[in-house]
Amino acid sequence: MSRIRIGARASTMSLAQTAPLLSALAPTETVLVPFYDAGGDREGRARTALESDGVFTDEIEKALLAGYIDIAVHCLKDTPTHDTLGLVLAGFRPRGDPRDALVHRDPGMTLTALPKGARIGTASVRRRAYLRRMRPDLEITPLRGPVDERLATLDARKIDGLIVAASGLDRLGLAHRISQRIPPELICPPLGAAAIVLQCREDDEIPLNIATGLSDPTAETLAAAERTVLREMGGFCNAPLAGYATIDGEQITVRAAAFTPDGSVLIEAHHTGSDAQETAMTVCQRLTRHGVRSLGPATV
Repeated sequence: MSRIRIGARASTMSLAQTAPLLSALAPTETVLVPFYDAGGDREGRARTALESDGVFTDEIEKALLAGYIDIAVHCLKDTPTHDTLGLVLAGFRPRGDPRDALVHRDPGMTLTALPKGARIGTASVRRRAYLRRMRPDLEITPLRGPVDERLATLDARKIDGLIVAASGLDRLGLAHRISQRIPPELICPPLGAAAIVLQCREDDEIPLNIATGLSDPTAETLAAAERTVLREMGGFCNAPLAGYATIDGEQITVRAAAFTPDGSVLIEAHHTGSDAQETAMTVCQRLTRHGVRSLGPATV
């Protein structure tokens, strides 16, 4: 294989998080193949609904299976909950900040200090539910699309604030736009947040070796735990399910939450153990015992 073809979404965000990977691959010859329509990224087109699994990765996965690219670069939280037949997640890059961020024209603004009735832009089921629990007086405005478009909406004063991923702003060099990095206790991050993953064909030896050589063991362990929760609880990128894992020495702590989309019911569980999958399974069992399955099919 004379060169490695890297496939990624063509959004500014995706290209920003793919660039360090291209640097890490040097001096291997690489070709970046951008995908403009993954999840409706192309400006002016209707964007794909977020109510299904894998909406941001389907086009790229098809190209990978067909042999048009050798490695796909995804946000972990956007990948299908169950591995696509013939493909494998082989490389897990070091994780960024998993927290959400409040972006406001006042650089010192916080969620608790927002004026009553402030218009906050987000299309995330998870963010809306937590905002409704914490600040039912806020006006939540559905808003999605590339970060630069959402920032432009804020700057045009069509809304008063945004909730976006802190890691995205960090990667775009826009950390200065963050008014508050929101504590996970206020808004729990999505499972798989801030993690970049490399996907290959399961029988393609050279790309597999390259991807695994770039993998970070801590990031891989965290991903294993969080994807276990997603699989067991039936979640996907915009399901009313949240959670994150942390590692302290030899111990891993997994936290997860399920909720009704209106935020009226929130069920949380956490557990600490030495094995990522077993710890995650314990959390899932606790969520189930606390009645998550009874919240209805719209939840998990």
